[in-house]
Amino acid sequence: MAELSADELHHKVLETLKNGEDPKSFVLEWCKPQCLDSFAVLKRCETALKIIKTSDPEKSCLFRYRQWVECVENCAQPQIFHHLHSAHNRGKLDPFFDNVWTLRYLFAPLYPFVRILIGAKRMNVLEGCPIE
Repeated sequence: MAELSADELHHKVLETLKNGEDPKSFVLEWCKPQCLDSFAVLKRCETALKIIKTSDPEKSCLFRYRQWVECVENCAQPQIFHHLHSAHNRGKLDPFFDNVWTLRYLFAPLYPFVRILIGAKRMNVLEGCPIE
């Protein structure tokens, strides 16, 4: 999958999203060849571990493995985030969530007044003045 260009990856991810599938596994496979350095370090650690394991069973290559996974995830994350939050896909994934956030920011200037009114009602400050 490394032979795909960034544009081809973009179109493939858009197709995957239109089909309702998760593009993360595809993008992770596309990013693995870009992290060959950390993968080579991991393989060297694993071969050295086979020799050392008999004398020190506590040793592991977990840190090297984590570095490789982190490299692949750091490569894939911007690709996936870009496609999920691009203007082309906006509203297709969860339109209710987008509308709620739009309303929240639309009415954000009114929040302090609403909080004061709700707080005053809870503290019985406006006991004689019902809020309608």
